[in-house]
Amino acid sequence: MKYAIRYYSKSGNSEKLANAISEVLDVPAYDISHELSEDVEILFFGSGVYGCALDPAVIKFISNINVNIGEFVNFSTSGIMESNYNLIKDLLDNTNIKLSENEFHCPGSFVGMNKDRPNNVDESNIKDFVNKYFI
Repeated sequence: MKYAIRYYSKSGNSEKLANAISEVLDVPAYDISHELSEDVEILFFGSGVYGCALDPAVIKFISNINVNIGEFVNFSTSGIMESNYNLIKDLLDNTNIKLSENEFHCPGSFVGMNKDRPNNVDESNIKDFVNKYFI
């Protein structure tokens, strides 16, 4: 199975989760400044929710994907909202990229809320998520 991991993280929350996935798959996790250069069967993509929306950099990255992706797996953190799954789904509806029905979301620390999240339990939970659904 060919995997890739990309993330966008202003606070480091999504980066923590990306690195946990990297440990499971033994695949490097890169921020979105690293474009995808070859086809992948599964792309794990993480970002937060910023002002109830996707950051414009996330929209640009996804809109500019020019390789084949078998399945797009969303993971996210947020201070208040549940997840960005529907925002990602709406964006991917305009592409030929299949969004996995399985997603991972956990709280992320934000302005004093959800202190120290994602934490070790969240990192363990995302590792279990990857093992359960994608290995």
